[in-house]
Amino acid sequence: MYQHVMPILAARGFDVLAVDLLGYGRSDPRPEIWSMADWAGSVAEVAASLGFDDALVVGGHSGSCVAVELAISSPNLVSRLVLDGCPVLTPQLRATFKAMQGQSRPVPDAAGTHEALVFRTVRTTYEHYLPGFEVTPESIERLWPAMIDYLETDFVSSAPISADYELEPRLALVRQPLSLLTADTDTLSGSFDHVCALRPEAGRHRFAGHHPLHETGRALEYVLALESVIQ
Repeated sequence: MYQHVMPILAARGFDVLAVDLLGYGRSDPRPEIWSMADWAGSVAEVAASLGFDDALVVGGHSGSCVAVELAISSPNLVSRLVLDGCPVLTPQLRATFKAMQGQSRPVPDAAGTHEALVFRTVRTTYEHYLPGFEVTPESIERLWPAMIDYLETDFVSSAPISADYELEPRLALVRQPLSLLTADTDTLSGSFDHVCALRPEAGRHRFAGHHPLHETGRALEYVLALESVIQ
């Protein structure tokens, strides 16, 4: 998600580290018993091993929860926090996430076929994050790497871990300067005003339309917004 943003940040003087959380991307599988705090601990180990000791930490969606735990448990590492979408879960969404705890893989369709399972799941994910998304000869090129990741990570999901996590009380424990981001169509935009009310001193920015991280041509816009909220 950040591959188009990272070179711009680097060109503007940042040392940039993007971590595949345990169980995602090219990382190792994670244990069955896992938590946001465990993720934060592993990120702290990575940062220490690479010599990062004064970091601006950016987390998105579930990554925001990991970033909050990192700020609380490793205050000397995190100098500032940017939360890009805060998952303050409704009771209905929490129940949905909990129901996924015993389901390690997506189920086949009504016809019982797995033939298009991965493609359909990834396409649905894009439709979820980008309202109005349609598969075209151009947009389908974005689906292939996501499908590869999805298969290589064995259909991993953070939903069950998110279901057991309460962000609000943890957010109150963050002592570092804090900034908040969202976008008009982001799936967590509905909680933005609520989180801003919890931390009224936080810097904030709302992107018009879709989130720039999902539109590669808007990478500079994301970087400029990031710089503006951390000044």
